[in-house]
Amino acid sequence: MVFPILTIIGIGIVVVLSSFYEKSWTYNWNGIRQQIKDSVKVAEYGGISTGIVGYDARKPAQFDRRHWIMQNASESELLKLTVYPNGTIKTIAYEGLIKKLEFENKTNLILDAIADTEYHMYLQSGCTGTPMHIGEYLVDFVLQIDDRSPPFAREKPNYGLTKNDEEIILTEYRKVPSLWKK
Repeated sequence: MVFPILTIIGIGIVVVLSSFYEKSWTYNWNGIRQQIKDSVKVAEYGGISTGIVGYDARKPAQFDRRHWIMQNASESELLKLTVYPNGTIKTIAYEGLIKKLEFENKTNLILDAIADTEYHMYLQSGCTGTPMHIGEYLVDFVLQIDDRSPPFAREKPNYGLTKNDEEIILTEYRKVPSLWKK
């Protein structure tokens, strides 16, 4: 009589745990400093903010948090975070590596980001926001190399990509269906 009851309770526990399971619970944090880990855990659910203020009339804390992670995480920490099971954190890691002038393998890194469509990120700008793939954000908002990207008031940034690199990236980028350009 006890065995069927314990079986039912065991199955119930397994069902409950599996329905709320997050891949980040088993992420290997080796090689990532505690202050970076703490910032990542906070930034995980905030999306990516452009820093443009909306009705609230103040810049979102997520904007500064993202920049802090990109500036303070080492290259090896950012590379490790590109496999973190969350689109926001992956986006921060990819963007941080692109903006590091000494990082050399940017083209392959960006191609990896474009191919990574399992997780998407949410871009918040002012009072509006939209979901998009990590590669879309990097090509359209960080690199600004697609002629169909939104126009910017500032000059296009230079992250050390050649014209040939940009063409390779754009070729792969245009193969992936967009989440936000509809």
